[in-house]
Amino acid sequence: MLHDLLDGVFIVLVLLVVGLLLSIKQWPEWFRRARSAHWPVTQGTIEGGEVSTIRGRSGRTYRATETTTAKLGYSYQLNDTYYSGYHTATFSDEQTAWSYVDGLKGQMVQVSYNPRSPAVSVLRRQHLLG
Repeated sequence: MLHDLLDGVFIVLVLLVVGLLLSIKQWPEWFRRARSAHWPVTQGTIEGGEVSTIRGRSGRTYRATETTTAKLGYSYQLNDTYYSGYHTATFSDEQTAWSYVDGLKGQMVQVSYNPRSPAVSVLRRQHLLG
């Protein structure tokens, strides 16, 4: 009985660690988004994107896993100077990620930028599909 309980606790801890490791790519954007709550907003354009997929195996049964990340590139202009940035989103499959990228390519979006350092920016979340 105790052995089963310890196995369950171990599995939960492993899942938490894996979840943290998978989300680590999103941390920089989360921090920028939190800091950007009161930054000024300007118009930008999604210029394009790319999709990358990491495949592997996990667990005792070596179950196949797949993590797909879409990275959107965007540009915006302030006082005759062009800037660019990127936004990442994680998906469970490659086709959904490509649909996300293709659906946003060329779209106008709202960009929040740091008034002290205008090259630091983040897309406003309400303008994203995913």
